[in-house]
Amino acid sequence: MSLTAEQFDDHVESIMLSSRARGKAVILCEGDTDSVKNVGRNPSMYKQLEKIPDANFYKACLPKEARRRRAPVFFPCGSRADVIKVFFELHKLVALGKASYVDVNKLFAIVDLDIQKQKLIIENENDQFTDAQVIYPFSDTEEIFLNLYNGLEINHVSKEQHKIFVTGLIHKEAYFLLPELKEFFNDYKHPILYQDNALDLWALYDEILRESSADQDLNKNLESVLKRMSFLDLNCPTVSELCHSLESKYKNTDKLEFARIIFLFRKAKPYWEKIITDFKLNPEQDNEEQSKEQVERFREQLSLEIAKFYSRKDDNNFHLTAIFKSIYKQAYGIEL
Repeated sequence: MSLTAEQFDDHVESIMLSSRARGKAVILCEGDTDSVKNVGRNPSMYKQLEKIPDANFYKACLPKEARRRRAPVFFPCGSRADVIKVFFELHKLVALGKASYVDVNKLFAIVDLDIQKQKLIIENENDQFTDAQVIYPFSDTEEIFLNLYNGLEINHVSKEQHKIFVTGLIHKEAYFLLPELKEFFNDYKHPILYQDNALDLWALYDEILRESSADQDLNKNLESVLKRMSFLDLNCPTVSELCHSLESKYKNTDKLEFARIIFLFRKAKPYWEKIITDFKLNPEQDNEEQSKEQVERFREQLSLEIAKFYSRKDDNNFHLTAIFKSIYKQAYGIEL
């Protein structure tokens, strides 16, 4: 999903020359741009990019007032590292006097927390511009997380310090599988299945926890993960001990908190990709091919409906709502 050097330069230039950015908050996010053909250096094509993940989900999450009044524009930029690199490159080129519709005072980014931390400093010995010219006090995504969140809650005091935001859970897909969606899933117009069975969120959390010991990324990055979970006051030198402690302490007491804690250290995306539904297959089309295509469309539509659920709820303590309201306040000086 990472951009090549040529793609990167074209992408940055197209964002700068996109008139859609004029006077607007610009939010860079992750997302593979390959599905939109003939973009290159063609700013007029960039509206299509808001229709692909992650941009379409985040856009649909916007509180109603943010959509109605000067809605931010979203630009997918490839991988997490690419998003951060594009962020600083836009600052650099604007500082060098390049023509741009992007106002860097209204430029933001949102990326997944993930297991591994991502450095923000982009070193280039041939580049005279340094990241120090962009006043930003955090060196990596883990530092951002520790400042932006108090454990599982957004830090309302510090959120206005941020231009680059990280999700409060490992992947955006974690927000697709939270306990507050239980009734939403039950009432959805199509049956929600996990593999071939009706989705049971509590059983899913048990499965995720049970499979944690085999997660190689988690084992390699346990020290960093435990630091982000320091608010739990756990003493767990191994993943197995971590899982045992969480199960005994939280599983039967607070399901809501239990789920969020799990998604602080386990990737939700592989489990989300097992969500399916029932379809009436077209006999003229290969069943396996059609099924895969339909399921992907189904999950994409379901994620957008989930985003609308969060948008309607407009909960100031929900991570994404709080982030977008902070962006709106920083960009326009307006409290939503």
